[in-house]
Amino acid sequence: MKRFLIISLALILLFGLSNLVFAAPTFQVDLIYEVQQGDTLYDLSRQFELGVKKLRSANDLSDDEVIKVGDELVIPNVNSLDFNHNQQQDKNISLYEKESGEYQLNCNQKYNVQIKNSSSSESVDISNLRTLEYYVRAGDNLYDLAREFKTSIAAIKKLNKLDKSNVIRKGDKIELPINNLSQKEVIYHTISDREFELLARLIHGEARGERYIGQVAVGAVILNRVLSSYFPNDIRSVVYQPGQFSPVANGQINLRPNRTSYRAARAALKGQDPTRGACYFYNPRTAKNRWWFKTREVVVEIGNHVFAK
Repeated sequence: MKRFLIISLALILLFGLSNLVFAAPTFQVDLIYEVQQGDTLYDLSRQFELGVKKLRSANDLSDDEVIKVGDELVIPNVNSLDFNHNQQQDKNISLYEKESGEYQLNCNQKYNVQIKNSSSSESVDISNLRTLEYYVRAGDNLYDLAREFKTSIAAIKKLNKLDKSNVIRKGDKIELPINNLSQKEVIYHTISDREFELLARLIHGEARGERYIGQVAVGAVILNRVLSSYFPNDIRSVVYQPGQFSPVANGQINLRPNRTSYRAARAALKGQDPTRGACYFYNPRTAKNRWWFKTREVVVEIGNHVFAK
């Protein structure tokens, strides 16, 4: 009996130690990431699943500070590493074997890789491209501009007769194609700072108490009117059209917009439209001419506002 108890205790102890040895240690590490061309804090925050604010804090970046190619960023708490080598996991693991002729890279080394541009500017047809004039801003580069305007670097180079250096300088006036942009995106790239400010002020005056999507919706209505043949064709004229918007009448158009209003204005200009093309909105509790709105096609209700065509 005593021998049986000793063996039992030994087995229990052995089982416990085996669990201890093979228990999966979980820890977090900080990654040092080198900024690549086209990277933004927003994209990196989504890629590594953490907030932009946390990313700025980890790297002591101010709210208006931008990242540049070659910067080294600390990516905090990237992942927890699980070293649990149980049988179920082993079934899902396959070891990679190097084929003959492949390059062998050392993971602890940094390698400079040059990607060859497969398309030359000579082979790009620009005869049917519609363009706009653009003044190069600080931080602009051909890669980012091509991505923003949904075109190729080769097309931009041929339009502007750029040499092989790919160099553009702040203040340069260049032509950029707009064939692949929506009408609202074209407005985004052509409106003045004053018009953008005015759009944000109207959003702030009409919808600052609404959810963010409701603020984007108000901005979208303004842009839908600009694009409609039934309204003026610029933001200022739409905003100040007589009898249309209460903030103009009561002076709230002069209030300074908050950050959310600017963000909503930018989102609307980039094509977001929760209203599905509406040109009208009203608050059923405060609207004076509700009978008129009943003659319109209601599209959606967002917060306190009803949006109609």
